[in-house]
Amino acid sequence: MTTAHVPRAAILSPVATGVTVAVLALNLRPAVTSMGALLTRIETAADLSPVLAATLVSLPTWCFAVGGWAAWRLRARFGIRGVITAALAVLTLSLVARTLPGDVAILAGTTAACLAIAVLGALLPVIVRTATPSSAACYTACLGAGSALGALLTPTALAWQVGLGCWAILAAVALVIWIGSSRHLTALAGSARAVRVSPRTLFPRGTVATLTVHFGLLSAVTFVLMGRLAAILHAAGLTPAESELHFAAAMVLGVPVSLAVPYLTRRVPHTPLAISFAGASITGLTGLMISPASVTWLWTGLLGVGLGALGLALVDLGRRTRGDPDTTAALSSVVQGLGYTLAGVLALGIGLLETATGTWTWPLFALVVALVGQAMTGTTIGDVRTTPTSKEVPR
Repeated sequence: MTTAHVPRAAILSPVATGVTVAVLALNLRPAVTSMGALLTRIETAADLSPVLAATLVSLPTWCFAVGGWAAWRLRARFGIRGVITAALAVLTLSLVARTLPGDVAILAGTTAACLAIAVLGALLPVIVRTATPSSAACYTACLGAGSALGALLTPTALAWQVGLGCWAILAAVALVIWIGSSRHLTALAGSARAVRVSPRTLFPRGTVATLTVHFGLLSAVTFVLMGRLAAILHAAGLTPAESELHFAAAMVLGVPVSLAVPYLTRRVPHTPLAISFAGASITGLTGLMISPASVTWLWTGLLGVGLGALGLALVDLGRRTRGDPDTTAALSSVVQGLGYTLAGVLALGIGLLETATGTWTWPLFALVVALVGQAMTGTTIGDVRTTPTSKEVPR
């Protein structure tokens, strides 16, 4: 009796893929949620102005818009392997740089970090969709875990600089792992510099527009909550420690929800899922408006469940293109680029509205309106196709 020989690479490839996807996804949110967890403390310690604080909350969405839109062209010009390597290097350095003294350092460092995350976030769905079947679950779970870890661990640091800067270690680890495993992954994800798909060739245009608006609305809600939920709870009468604990709990709850998203999408139609996630967030925000100090755990728990909408949207980017890496990259770039632009406008407007009114009542109402729009656009999303143009993307 003979035993079939299984090449060592065939055994290690799924493991390497899972580890790489996990560590990349873990880096997509701590830079944002760590700032949200410490923003109130930083405002006092670093004497940030209210306008700068509002800018730091909306900044990720603007950077994600620019980086998301640029990711497709960067991949076409330099290849996915080189682009992700450079993005991880920039992320590592910028997370250290934003702990240096002065408003310019924290603003510039946060901007560079968010741009790097935007490029990673736009290209990672390409790898996830073309890798192992379990990669989608790993992706969404680690995306949620990164949010939770940034919110949960950052406030435990003795100094806010340590709390923000320690995440550079995770980015450096991701860089080392990516360099070691990227050759296999980029072969799957289409590493050629010349690709035949442009965002301009995606159709139907109405579906692409609906996806973009849907992504923009849910991103605005997500990043306002990531950046300001602790401040909202503190303004409602909770102590800073209680506010940070509730914020961390909402982020932690998002982990099992994100893990369940890929499995739910195989068994439940998209529309009920989209409406359920939006409904959970609407209920949570309404509870915070009406009675924030009563059953606060329920309201923040519902918001944690609602955060699963972002994981649903990111998984859908690959599912809507039937796994083609070039089409996935083009769709991810246009949806995240323009969607985050819309999210940036809304997030900045909500921050300025709170500054102008001195209360969170009207900003929370604006978030509820955005969630209604999120639920409506989530019911009309279909598949996206493309018409190949030429052997190389027009410069």
